[in-house]
Amino acid sequence: MSEDSDYTPGDWQGHDFSSARSIYSQHVQNSYQQAVESNKSAKDLLPDDLTTQCANPFVLVIDQTGSVGAAPETMRSKLPYMDHELRTEYLGEDAEISWAAIGDAHCNEKYPLQARPFAKSTQIKSRLDELVFEKGGGGQGTETYELAALYYARKVSMPNAEHPIIIFVGDEMPYSNVSRSMAKEYTGVDIEQNSISTSRIFQELKEKFAVHFIKLPAKGASSDTQVFEAWSTLLGEGHVHDLEDADRVVDVIFGILAEEFGKRDYFLKELNGRQTQTQVKTTLHALRTAHAKPAKALLNSGLSRTHKPIGGKTAKGLLPPAKNTKK
Repeated sequence: MSEDSDYTPGDWQGHDFSSARSIYSQHVQNSYQQAVESNKSAKDLLPDDLTTQCANPFVLVIDQTGSVGAAPETMRSKLPYMDHELRTEYLGEDAEISWAAIGDAHCNEKYPLQARPFAKSTQIKSRLDELVFEKGGGGQGTETYELAALYYARKVSMPNAEHPIIIFVGDEMPYSNVSRSMAKEYTGVDIEQNSISTSRIFQELKEKFAVHFIKLPAKGASSDTQVFEAWSTLLGEGHVHDLEDADRVVDVIFGILAEEFGKRDYFLKELNGRQTQTQVKTTLHALRTAHAKPAKALLNSGLSRTHKPIGGKTAKGLLPPAKNTKK
């Protein structure tokens, strides 16, 4: 199918890609003001916990700060296409999506961590529309991705999960640790020690999910190389995808799922049949570390119960220290 046409499978009848992108772009610009005017609190956007009974839970965590660019609008405009491909080719019918958003809790943001309940079919649209884009951050090269990792590691129940996957989409590095007070305030997680390291948090997350990061061009204080190396240290190089064009984010998501589910041949055929040579090149460049592995390599990576551990150094020395840890 073509993402450039009005693709209308089933309940998505009437969806228009270009108008959906324009409408959501306005939502991204106005969502923060609307949330404040309606007295929406941070707790309104972060349930105490999440549960899904599906076999293939899928989480997409989006950086909602001012530097992230067009990735959210691209995903929103292509939701019917995403839903169709996820159900029919990658995740299967027994799958649900949870949307999440991160900002920077060290910069006095009002909504630094948001997570929406798992949903499927057209419900994924309404859940995505609930996210607030505060467009904050401090421009110092870090955002609090580690808070989302801690929340999904400790606060999500997936009793029937067979192949859970979480993908972060952003352009910065996480901080090096989370203090006890910030863990409680922003995620509802109680930790015994004064702080918990980001490397430990992501190790826990990898015990539940296959974890990936799509790196958009860095616009903060950190260089693209620094961001790539920091995330590669946390996740393993084959789980970090350096994307030069946010408009290709959905293609890269499919490429990640193709590696996880052994569908590389289908992905490459569909991609080449749908996109221009330049678009294909951009997508495959982002997937080069994953595609360098044997086709089924990622089926045996990660630390969830359907995955084996990946290698990698600790994050010590690569991640900036957290600020305001007594907050």
